[in-house]
Amino acid sequence: MLKKEDVSNIIKVGLILFAITAVSALVLATINAATAPVIAENNAKKQAEAMRTVLPEAAEFSSESLLGELEIDNVSAVYEAKDKSGSSIGYAVMAEPNGYGGEISMVVGVNPDMTVSGIDIISQSETAGLGAKCVNEDFKAQFVGKKSEISVAKNGGDDNSIDAISSATITSKAVTKGVNSALEAAQAAANAER
Repeated sequence: MLKKEDVSNIIKVGLILFAITAVSALVLATINAATAPVIAENNAKKQAEAMRTVLPEAAEFSSESLLGELEIDNVSAVYEAKDKSGSSIGYAVMAEPNGYGGEISMVVGVNPDMTVSGIDIISQSETAGLGAKCVNEDFKAQFVGKKSEISVAKNGGDDNSIDAISSATITSKAVTKGVNSALEAAQAAANAER
């Protein structure tokens, strides 16, 4: 049976814990509010750099996504790339497929003939030494020049397949899925412009 002083001690400890939790939540919310704009700005810079990486000859990109009302799996935005004369030279597509360790944020450059001009991984949380190799140039370069319905091979790629990262087939398939979705989105954007 609990005594009155035991009950008051339990209530006192409960109130102290509640106060500590409330102050902690307030501090975290304040820090989040202060850092959110900086994080958003840094993410926008990374995205812009990645877009220039996959379409280096572009002088500018459309300010708004051409995706419109279309919903394509793993794709969040499609931007038209233009050269100095204002002519369209392709599309930069933002894709976010799910890999083994979570979302892989990437930009896929698509030429007007609907071939891949390049890919750049903005962020990923794949296994270090395995899936994290998706950021390596030799892996990303396999996609250049490929068209839709790219597949993954485990023992060397061919005309329209890529060689999977050793012991990281899930990551390889996720990146390939993102590229295929990007090609589909670029084709939809090109069709919508006509």
